[in-house]
Amino acid sequence: MGSKYFSDSELACKCCGQLPGNGIDERLLQVLDAIREAVGVPVSISCAYRCPSHNAEVGGVQNSQHVDGTAADVLLPDGMTVDQLAEVAEQCGADGIGRYYDSLFVHVDTRGYEARWADHD
Repeated sequence: MGSKYFSDSELACKCCGQLPGNGIDERLLQVLDAIREAVGVPVSISCAYRCPSHNAEVGGVQNSQHVDGTAADVLLPDGMTVDQLAEVAEQCGADGIGRYYDSLFVHVDTRGYEARWADHD
């Protein structure tokens, strides 16, 4: 099925250009497309899939959703705050939502259960 707005190259690992063996999670693609439609302007992905070695290199947790192809970090569109984008992600069905105020992105994932966190309170 794939994404309406995001190419495989945008979602592939930044170090090796690969995708997970089973591809990017379809529900994640639906959430990302819904976010794009809800904000009404193109959004950029700073990171989606990470191969295990790249995940370790960037300090990702061992069981990172990125390694499973079920997560993406969405950069803030112009004029939006982290909290606004996180609220959109919530409305669009993301399970995991991480607010990264210092780096200006929102982590979204489809882990199968609700999780919320922020880089600081």
